[in-house]
Amino acid sequence: MPGPPGFEPPSYEGKTNGAAIAAFVTGLLGCFGVLGIIFGIVALKQIGERGGKGRGLAIAGIILSCLWIVAGVAGFLLRGSDSGSSTSDDPGGGRPTTAVTKPEKVDALKMKLGDCINDDSGATTTATAEPVEVETVKVVPCSGPHDGEVLAVFKLPGDMLPSENQLRRLAEEGCDKRITSKIRRDPAGASLATSYYYPTLESWTSGDRNVTCVAVSATEGKKLTRPIRG
Repeated sequence: MPGPPGFEPPSYEGKTNGAAIAAFVTGLLGCFGVLGIIFGIVALKQIGERGGKGRGLAIAGIILSCLWIVAGVAGFLLRGSDSGSSTSDDPGGGRPTTAVTKPEKVDALKMKLGDCINDDSGATTTATAEPVEVETVKVVPCSGPHDGEVLAVFKLPGDMLPSENQLRRLAEEGCDKRITSKIRRDPAGASLATSYYYPTLESWTSGDRNVTCVAVSATEGKKLTRPIRG
C-alpha cells in the first residue's frame, strides 16, 4: 500500500539480513535445536521479498543446524544400543560388559550370564546320577581352559520348594529350552553338553530361585578353551 506523499520504503539493499545472521550463529553453536533452521527459512523469505545480503549465511545456518540434529540423534541411538544389556532370562545371552582377566572365586549363587567357570565339585548334568552341592566356583577368562560357560540364568516359579526330582526336571527342561539351540550353532556343538545348577533347600529358604545353565564338554574331564559361538 502506498505511503503518504514523500514517503519512501526502507531500502534493504546492501544490508545483511538480521535473521540470516541469527541462523548462522545458532547453527554454529548447535545448542538451539531447530532455531537455526527457522531463522534461516525466515531470512531466505525476507531476502527474496525485500532484497539484501545474507542468503549464504541463512543457508549455512540451516545446514549446520541439520547436521547438529543428525549428530544428536545418532549419538542417542548409539548410547541406547550400548546400554542395552541381556536380562538374566535371555536365552540368546550376551557377553559380560567387562572381561575377566584373572581367576576369581565367587559364590555359586552369583554366577552371571557369560561367566566362564571352573568347578572342582562338578555341576549337575543330565548324565549325573546324584546331584552335588556347590557353594563356590572360580570365574576364569573364557580364552583359557575352563569347565563351562554360563549361557542362561532363569527363575523357578512358586514359593514351595519342589521335590529333588521336580527340581532336576525343571532345571533340565528350562536349560534345554534356553541354550540347546545356541550350543548346536557352535562349530563344535556336537562335542558340547548341557549342565545346570539349581537351588538347595538352604538357598531356597534364603530366597534363591535361580537355575544357572552351563555349556560343558560332553567328554568327562575335558576343558573348554574358548567362548561358545552360538
